[in-house]
This record gives sequence, C-alpha cells and structure tokens, in this order.
Amino acid sequence: MEEERSQRKPFSANRNKNIITKITVIYSAFYIILKFSAVFQGQWIWANLTLALPYLILGLAGIYMLKNKMENWVYVIISIIVISLIRYYESELVVQLHEFFTA
Repeated sequence: MEEERSQRKPFSANRNKNIITKITVIYSAFYIILKFSAVFQGQWIWANLTLALPYLILGLAGIYMLKNKMENWVYVIISIIVISLIRYYESELVVQLHEFFTA
C-alpha cells in the first residue's frame, strides 16, 4: 500500500486535471462578469471586452471538456499560462487596446 502511494505521480490523476479544469471554468466566468461590470461602470468598452475574449474561449473549451469527460494537460497548462499572462499585464493591455481601438 505504501509502495503504491509512493509510485503514483501527484499530477497524473485525471481527478486533478478535472479539478483544475473546473477552477478554470469558474474563474473564466467570474472574469467575464467582472469585465462586463467594468463596462457598465463606464470603463472602455472594446478594450475590456477584448480582454474577456480569451477567458470566454477558455471557459467554453473547459465546459466542452467537462461535459464530454475529457481530461487534457495541454488545456490545463495553456489556461494557466494565458490566465497568468493576462492578469499580470492587464493594466498595460487595457491601455494599449484602448489606444489601438481609438486610433
């Protein structure tokens, strides 16, 4: 029993991929709602909606994977990277996108 636990890799279980996919879907929905509320409070429309687009794609892909009981590390890794990059550069991206759409 102890040998079996030590031989299992912690990130190889399908349950872990499923949990991370659910977290990504929930976070994507929260972020989209956050961006829509920012637009309704008077912030730049196209810049905020453009930043919500990758989350919409990640969320829809995650829902599709959950409904079809698919687990994929590629989706998990890509979603973690995309979410991290957008959150890190969000303030700069909003300004750059606003300048792009107003030019």
